[in-house]
Amino acid sequence: MSKFYICDTMKELKESHIKILKHFSNGLTHNLILWIISKESIHGYGIMKRLDEFFDFSNENCELKATSSKVYPILRKMEDKGLIRGEWQIVNNKRVKFYSITEDGEIVLNHIKSNMKRVLENPSWLDYLEDMTGREISREN
Repeated sequence: MSKFYICDTMKELKESHIKILKHFSNGLTHNLILWIISKESIHGYGIMKRLDEFFDFSNENCELKATSSKVYPILRKMEDKGLIRGEWQIVNNKRVKFYSITEDGEIVLNHIKSNMKRVLENPSWLDYLEDMTGREISREN
């Protein structure tokens, strides 16, 4: 069994807690991938580089990180569900798959955006975000 540690600490996580953190990380990664693809037609490596901007943590034991073993299966699942479309192109004499969002993907992304807006308008969510981040969240509309 490999050891996992809470980010920025050396306290070891229990096996049962690791699953909770992985679910959080995977859900966040799914949403980010869909959002990234909505902005431009992009290949898998490009998505990985964009995710690195979000998951740029110095602690390698942190569960919030994007790896190719996590991202490519997500891309396949999203493509199978019709949220994104993959198209093979030749770039520098190599076949590269570029992803773009579908109409169904736009519907899902708009639903996520609507939920995020409601989160930021709800005082209970703002209290939660402040407590979880240790930062004051603006309560202006």
